[in-house]
Amino acid sequence: MGERVVPRVAFGGVVLVVMVQVLVELLGWWTLPLGLLVALAAVGVLLTIRASRIREIGRRAAVAVLDTLSPAGFEHHVADLLTRDGCRRVRVVGGRGDGGVDVLALTPRGARIAVQCKHYRSRPVGPSEVRDFNGCAWTDHRADIALMVTSGRFTAAAADFGQRHRIQMVDRELLARWMAGERILPGIPAPRRSPVDVSPTSGDASR
Repeated sequence: MGERVVPRVAFGGVVLVVMVQVLVELLGWWTLPLGLLVALAAVGVLLTIRASRIREIGRRAAVAVLDTLSPAGFEHHVADLLTRDGCRRVRVVGGRGDGGVDVLALTPRGARIAVQCKHYRSRPVGPSEVRDFNGCAWTDHRADIALMVTSGRFTAAAADFGQRHRIQMVDRELLARWMAGERILPGIPAPRRSPVDVSPTSGDASR
């Protein structure tokens, strides 16, 4: 698709040149500066559209790689995104005895983050899974930010439950934007209590 964009832009440039020539012939040479300005503006719009399409192609290709990851690989990928955004003490704790959480971290200001990752290729994440995470994130892990990330999508009921219980719901579309550099973590103030170590306990299965 990216290869087809260049000929389209070139064709558009030829059309603009012809249009300027016709305008000059009909209205006189005094219209040439105006025609050039219009042509330059149109070329700028075409180049912007082309760049946007190329970025979209790259974004889709990057997201498609998610489907090739293992569940453990997906958890580490999410942990890498948190680290990139400046989070501290990022730990992958998914596995037996994980307490319903796959990644733990602290924001740069010390707020606790609890993350559950769902690497599903076909089926959506349902409300029962979000309810289970809601119970452990706030109570067991005393999170300030609860993040549920899926490589797929959430059902409408799951998304509604998560929003009502202050869970940051990250589906495939939002994950793609996060991977592209967008900051998705809410900007909350540092908690008043002292931060705790989010390293896995002896009962956690760190990968």
